[in-house]
Amino acid sequence: LPPAQLAGGSALLDRLQAGQTSLDVPAPLRQVFRPSVQPYLITLFRQNPAAAFARLPMPALIVQGRNDVQVDVADAERLKAAKPDAQLVFIDGMNHMLRISPKDMSQQRDSYLNPELPLARELGERIVTFIQHLPSA
Repeated sequence: LPPAQLAGGSALLDRLQAGQTSLDVPAPLRQVFRPSVQPYLITLFRQNPAAAFARLPMPALIVQGRNDVQVDVADAERLKAAKPDAQLVFIDGMNHMLRISPKDMSQQRDSYLNPELPLARELGERIVTFIQHLPSA
């Protein structure tokens, strides 16, 4: 977003995190922050994913794409810190849609719109390896 719109978006996020809804949503953000979803977002902001993840009693695999523009590598590292026995895997080139894509969001658009594009091959390989190494029940 341009700096002026980014400031408006940041102010909106601050209001939502404070538990307040807003009708003043910048046009480029209306699809994501429309008033009908704001109560849900307020509830989401009250959650602590790392704390919830830490309470899981079973083995866990954290898979993070290095080209994910929605969830940062630092978020995956926070999950790992909260549950040190979890396995953390970074997949080079993988984005939020689990596809190999350039980091630049304008170049990732097709991966969000085209369900025919293949998933990152390493994703499947890492999941299978994780499952194969789980202790027998």
